[in-house]
Amino acid sequence: MNRFTNNLLWITLACSLLLLEGCGSSAGVVDGQRAVYDSISVDALLESAERSTGVQAAEFLLLAVEELLQGEEMAQAAAVIADLDQVASLPTTLQFRYAIAQAEIANQQLRYDEALSWLQGNFVGNPGEHSPALQARFYHALASASLATDEVTQAIDAYLGLSALGPDYRTQNLHDALWSALVQLDQPQLDSLANSASTYELRGWVELARVLRLGQFNVKGQLDAVAQWRRIWSQHTARELLPTALADLQRIWDQRPTRLALLLPLQTPAGNAIQEGFVSAYYQALSVSSDVPQIAVFDTSNTREIAPLYNAAVASGAELIIGPLDKVLVNQLREMQSLPVPTLALNYADVPAPSPTNLFQFGLAPEDEMEQAAQLAWEAGYRQAAIITPQTEDYLRLRDSFAEIWRNKGGLLVSEASFTGDSDYGRIVKKLMAIDASEDRAARLLALLPRNNMEFIPRRRQDIDFIFLIANPRQGRQLKPTLAFYFAEDIPVFALPAIYDGQQNQSANRDLDGIVFTDAPWVLNSADPLKAELMANLRQVQGPLQRLRAMGVDSFRLYPALQQLSTGELEWVQGTTGSLSMNPNRRIRRTLDVAKFVNGIASPYTVPPSASD
Repeated sequence: MNRFTNNLLWITLACSLLLLEGCGSSAGVVDGQRAVYDSISVDALLESAERSTGVQAAEFLLLAVEELLQGEEMAQAAAVIADLDQVASLPTTLQFRYAIAQAEIANQQLRYDEALSWLQGNFVGNPGEHSPALQARFYHALASASLATDEVTQAIDAYLGLSALGPDYRTQNLHDALWSALVQLDQPQLDSLANSASTYELRGWVELARVLRLGQFNVKGQLDAVAQWRRIWSQHTARELLPTALADLQRIWDQRPTRLALLLPLQTPAGNAIQEGFVSAYYQALSVSSDVPQIAVFDTSNTREIAPLYNAAVASGAELIIGPLDKVLVNQLREMQSLPVPTLALNYADVPAPSPTNLFQFGLAPEDEMEQAAQLAWEAGYRQAAIITPQTEDYLRLRDSFAEIWRNKGGLLVSEASFTGDSDYGRIVKKLMAIDASEDRAARLLALLPRNNMEFIPRRRQDIDFIFLIANPRQGRQLKPTLAFYFAEDIPVFALPAIYDGQQNQSANRDLDGIVFTDAPWVLNSADPLKAELMANLRQVQGPLQRLRAMGVDSFRLYPALQQLSTGELEWVQGTTGSLSMNPNRRIRRTLDVAKFVNGIASPYTVPPSASD
C-alpha cells in the first residue's frame, strides 16, 4: 500500500470514528454510514479495532465480522467475534448486531439450536427498536433456524415480521418461503394457527392455505378457491403477489392431461382392488365437475414385456399413464432411455437411482413403514431394539432392512428371533428375551446342588428398549400375550400395518393391546365418505386389499399434482395411503398415521417424546 492510499485509509477511519462519537451509538453507522467502510478491507477494520478501545473497537470488530459473513468466511468470522468481550456493556444496537452475527454463524455451521438461543437471548431485546436492515437480518436468521428445528409456526412469524418491514421486503422469494412453511402444517395445525391469529395478515395467509388444502387434488377447484380468496382478502399483501406455486396453477390447469391410460393386472386381486379405488375416485371427481380425463384400461395380467403395451397406450392418445404394478415391468420402464409421456408406476424399481425424466414411482413400500416406525421409536428415546419376524426370505430381507435403518440412526439391535407359520411362540419369545439362557443356568446350578429341586424364577434380559414386530393379526394375537407371559409386558412393541386387518374385531384384537403401528388413513378412518361408499357397494375386504384400494384412489388423485410435487411447488399432499411427498428421484414417499390398540380398538396415538428431552 503506497503512502497516499495509506493516508486516505486512515483519514476515512478517522472520519468514521468522528461519526461514531457524534452519534453516540452505532445505529447511525448501520443505517446511513455503512458505505464509509465499503472500500476498507477486513484486515484494515481489524487493525483499527486493535488501535481502538471500548465501543469503537467493538464497532470495528462487528463490521469485520459482518464483512466476513457476507463473504461466507464463517470460520474466520467465528474467530473474530470470539475476541469481543463485555458485550453486555455495549449499546443495545451493538448487542443486537452481535447476537445476529452469532446466530448467522451458528446457522451456517448447522448449529440451529444454538442460533435460536442467540436470537431469543438477552442481547436481542426488542427487535422493533432497530433499523429495518438489522431487523431483516434478524428475521432471516430466525426463520432459517426455526425451520431447521421444525418450529414451523415460529418461522412463519419471522417471515411475517419481514413482511411488516414494508413493501421493499415483500418479495416473491419471501412469499414463496412463507407459503412453503405454511404448507408443511397439517390440518389441525392450520386450524390452531387460524384460531390464534391476531393479525389480518396472518389470518389471510392461513385461510389461503386452508382453502387450497381442501382442493389439493383438484386444480380447477384450487383456481376457483384462489379467485374467491382474492375477492374476500382484497387488502392482503399476497393478493397481488401470490406465491409462485399458486400463480402457476392456471398454467398447470391449461397443460393438464385429458386422456389417461391405466395399466393393471386385472386378473389378480391386487389389480382389481387398485382399479376399484381408482374408478371410485374418478366417479367422485365426476360428480363434482365434468372436467375429468378420459380413461382407457389395459390389462397387464399376462404381460412379460411392458414396451409393446406401453406403446399401445401412448398410441391410443394417452397423455399420462398410470401403472404398471408388477415390479419386473417397472424395472423395464426404468431401463428405457426415455418415456414419451408422464408415467406414474405403481411400484418401485429395484434401483433407486434417477430414472427417465417422465417416470414417477408410487407404491406401498414396507421400507417407508419401517423408516417411520424406527423414527417413532427413536423420538421416544429408545436406542436398543429387538426384532421378531416370520422366517421366510422376504421377511428376513425386511428384518435386515430394519436393522440397517436402525443402525444408521445410531441404535443397536440387541436380539432377534424368527418364527414359522405354526411356531411354538413360547420358544421364540424365550429365545428373544434370553429366558432359555436363564433356564439353562438354573439347570446347571441344580446339577451342582445336593438336592433334587429348588425355587427358581426365570429372568429376562434387561437391555431391550422396544420390540419391532413383523406379523399378521393372527400371529400377533399369539405373540403379544406370550411376551407378557415371559415378563416382557412392559416392553413397548412397534409393528407394521400388517398387524391390523382393518376389521372392527374388538374381542379378538384385545390380544394386540399396547402394540403401536402405522397404517394408511383410509384403513384407520372409517368416516371417509368415499370409503363408506365403497364398503356399501362393493365386497368387504381385509386390510391388505383395503390398502390397495386406497392406493387406487391416490393414483387417480395424484395425476394432476405430479409436476407440482416434482418441482417443489407442493411439499406434500394428504392422500388416503398417507401424507405423500416426492424425493429427488421422483419416488412418492408416504408418511402414515400412527395408531395403538387400546381395549381391542385401533386408536389414534402420539408416541410420547423422550423423557430426556
